[in-house]
Amino acid sequence: IFPHSGTQTKGWFLTHVISLFFLQHPGHATATVTSAFLENEYQADKNGVIFFRAGSQQYQLDFAGEVSPCFNLISFHSAAGLKVFTLCLHLFEQLFFLLTDSQEYIKIKRLFEKTMKGYCIHQLQRIQNPTLWDIFQWFLHKSKGVNERLLFHGTSPSHVSAICEQNFDWRLCGTHGTMYGKGTRSYFARDASYSHEYCSSLGGCYRVFVAQVLAGDFVRGSPEYCRPPPRDKNSNRLYDSCVDDPTDPSIFVIFEKQQVYPAYILEYSLESSCVVL
Repeated sequence: IFPHSGTQTKGWFLTHVISLFFLQHPGHATATVTSAFLENEYQADKNGVIFFRAGSQQYQLDFAGEVSPCFNLISFHSAAGLKVFTLCLHLFEQLFFLLTDSQEYIKIKRLFEKTMKGYCIHQLQRIQNPTLWDIFQWFLHKSKGVNERLLFHGTSPSHVSAICEQNFDWRLCGTHGTMYGKGTRSYFARDASYSHEYCSSLGGCYRVFVAQVLAGDFVRGSPEYCRPPPRDKNSNRLYDSCVDDPTDPSIFVIFEKQQVYPAYILEYSLESSCVVL
């Protein structure tokens, strides 16, 4: 979703901003602009204005201003002057609700339900943090054999906001034990049922993270590890992560923040008290 710093153009970024905005507003169709068109227009006149359509509505896009995650505003106006709205780039460090019939939702729901019988999902939110995403993508592109996985992570409600903004924090790794190593803020689990043990209920509702994790090459962990051990004796080349069982891993310890992206927050409760939002 997010552009990788230094490799994507402003046209590419604006196209995805526009597409994401309209996808999050069901009354609109996808905007009729492409990254190539936007980039050509932007290069021709960096202070220009273009028009595009989304469904029956026509909109105006003002290129003026630099793309900056701190203060840039992207303004849209309907041709008839009836709809006026502004997108700030900080909107993309927010949570977006996924529709229950979307492929993303269905995929995460299946993972969750494998080990969480008797529980019902209230809602699933995608976390969109461009800064963390850029770091994760950088590590993904520079690594070989990254072995990417979707894993669960349970935590206290008081930590949710900080994780969304700053990623998982290794300094709190001792909160839930260090059986397989002292990695980032507790472990990541293949099974939602394991992470559920570390979730605190708030009014009967639980929240668990679903993270994109670059597990790489792993080895059985140990409470003594503050980093993965070397792959070979007298070698400076380390394993990428530690696990509970190398033949069938279900618990992963990650020692570097850039190997993890907090992708989703899943809110759920006991099936008997579940109301789907």
